[in-house]
Amino acid sequence: MQNGKEVSRREVLKTSLAVGLTLAVSGTLDEALAVTIEKPANRPEAAKAHFLKSMNCSQAILETYAPSFGIKPELAKKLATGFAGGMGMGHECGAITAAYMILGLSYGPKERKVFAKIEAFNKDFKALHRELGCSQLLGTDMGTKEGIKQAQKRGLFTSRCPGYVKTAGEILEKMLA
Repeated sequence: MQNGKEVSRREVLKTSLAVGLTLAVSGTLDEALAVTIEKPANRPEAAKAHFLKSMNCSQAILETYAPSFGIKPELAKKLATGFAGGMGMGHECGAITAAYMILGLSYGPKERKVFAKIEAFNKDFKALHRELGCSQLLGTDMGTKEGIKQAQKRGLFTSRCPGYVKTAGEILEKMLA
């Protein structure tokens, strides 16, 4: 209770977020940054391999590309966790949303440039796969347990998703060059 009132869950979450951001800004963020900046020879293939280990498309892209911006793969994986499977609801493919994050890291706070790059990314991805949404790409409702089971049963996570991750990486390579 706070001043005789019950504290809502929302207030607890807001306070936790504020504390976390304060810690990040106060210097502990340095621990999350990598000392060396690395760039694997074939990042699209590396992202595909990461996906096949984790089955998390957003993590695969972010952990592959984030070290080039000084972010440790472990932190990148944590940041990307909730974006897989179209944010767990079948929306935008996690490989795509992770690519947006990388474009944001690359082009910074220049919103117009970032949005132009995202538009170009979407155009290139759709030219190859026609869709951006996880449910549409896989042909099943990834926002439901039944849809996820159907995707597993049909082997879509191993037959289609690795290709989407690799495509996202290939488009990123072109845009980051």
